Amino acid sequence: MDIKDSLSHNLDSVDRYIRRLTTHSIPAISEISQHLIASGGKRVRPYLVILSSRIFRVPSPVYTRIAAAIELYHTATLLHDDVVDNAKHRRGTPSANDIWGNKSSILVGDFLLASSSSIIAGMGSQELLGLFIRVLGLMAEGELVQLRLSRDPGLSPEDYYTIIKKKTAYLISAACESGPIMGKAPRLQQSRMRQFGLLIGIAFQLIDDNIDYLSPGTTSGKDKGVDLKEGKVTLPLIVALSNAGAKDRAVLKAALKGGPGDGDVFRRVHDIIEKNHGFEYTKKKAADFAHRAVRLLDGLPRSPELEELKKFTLNVTERKA
Repeated sequence: MDIKDSLSHNLDSVDRYIRRLTTHSIPAISEISQHLIASGGKRVRPYLVILSSRIFRVPSPVYTRIAAAIELYHTATLLHDDVVDNAKHRRGTPSANDIWGNKSSILVGDFLLASSSSIIAGMGSQELLGLFIRVLGLMAEGELVQLRLSRDPGLSPEDYYTIIKKKTAYLISAACESGPIMGKAPRLQQSRMRQFGLLIGIAFQLIDDNIDYLSPGTTSGKDKGVDLKEGKVTLPLIVALSNAGAKDRAVLKAALKGGPGDGDVFRRVHDIIEKNHGFEYTKKKAADFAHRAVRLLDGLPRSPELEELKKFTLNVTERKA
């Protein structure tokens, strides 16, 4: 079995474990959890857990449970985020809160957080447990900062990076660090994988922010322009607000304040961002973070998994979905 087939087999094992965990006697838990899980998702976090664990020779039953727990953490935050954002769709299908309501979505999200935390606690590593407790707090902080700065055309790049680190990158970093923690790797190697995960998490989110404007929904699994509609100020828009002339800047501010409105408004915003190099700059920054991440992998134990991790990292900026 080659590396791709082997990793695919590992991911299938994670999916089966997640389905077992989310099959429950309370119908709402099973229905809402499996609705979101079945709607797709890139499984990036489990994939990174598997790769980082195999690099450091962690047994498959161990990393399967950790990968499932991290995906459930992520799924829980999506349920909560959709309630906060009053989202109607997730991955191209009706959102759980739109079907079952906000209360059920929040409570099932809480259940998933409890279930995944129980898995992590059961791994027997205080270091791993402490890591995930910290990440949960950081993710909540990120959501609160984003709420406070929603629709703010003066959002600084520094605040933007704070938000995406807390909301996205730290969980990806934890996925990467879980392997060397459970493999009892030297502290330096743990630190390298932690920093690697943070950088690749930032790069991943930067490309996501471009995709929101650039990719058709049939490709990305999400409606185009959701970030603008929800008042999220992302890097492409920050760059355009900084570079645009007064007239175009007024258009961007109005769209941000009131949402993109009809298709003509969204196309106008898209064109202004493109004209002012917002997409180009964002992709270049993502590439910079990805290349910095790859350099951190130098000196780690050589293996097919390490080479696969490098390829994955360098391909992040070419994502279309």
